[in-house]
Amino acid sequence: MAQLSTLGCIASMEDSTPSRSSLPRLLLLIAIAFFIFFFILPSCLTWWPPASVERREQRAKFMERVQAAGGWDAIRRDCIAFAAQNTNGFYSHFRDTNGLPAAIVALKPMIVEYVPPTGCMRIRIFGMHSTGGHSTPYFGLEVDTSTNSVSYNHGSGYDNGGVIGNHHSVAEKVAEGIYELY
Repeated sequence: MAQLSTLGCIASMEDSTPSRSSLPRLLLLIAIAFFIFFFILPSCLTWWPPASVERREQRAKFMERVQAAGGWDAIRRDCIAFAAQNTNGFYSHFRDTNGLPAAIVALKPMIVEYVPPTGCMRIRIFGMHSTGGHSTPYFGLEVDTSTNSVSYNHGSGYDNGGVIGNHHSVAEKVAEGIYELY
């Protein structure tokens, strides 16, 4: 029989049933939270932002840079003059803008390449592959600098491989002799 305390309404501890099922349930919830936090959530972070949202933001930043450079005509004029000075070709290292014309520097390029046989200058503005993280999609320009580029298929050629951030799949004409790559 249950013994009552002196107050007459409190049952003694020997009569209450121990609640052992709450400890395994708590441990299971901790294990599930751990799994979500360390395995599911990081993989979801590599999907955000979607490419369409990121592309729109890249294009808006890029158009501001084009205006700061003096417009499409100034960019093409400087690319043609630069190609005429570098008849053996040119490759700038990552973010190296030394010796580049002012209109190209205003674009804040990551890499600038000029290959004389194609007659095109490729300017990489955005794009970075990240192993195990979010890769920034490729966005850049190809500018015709000579008559060699008339037969050149824009958007093909000398890109750096097939991973996100290092390659493109679309080339659209945005001005006379200038193609946007993404």
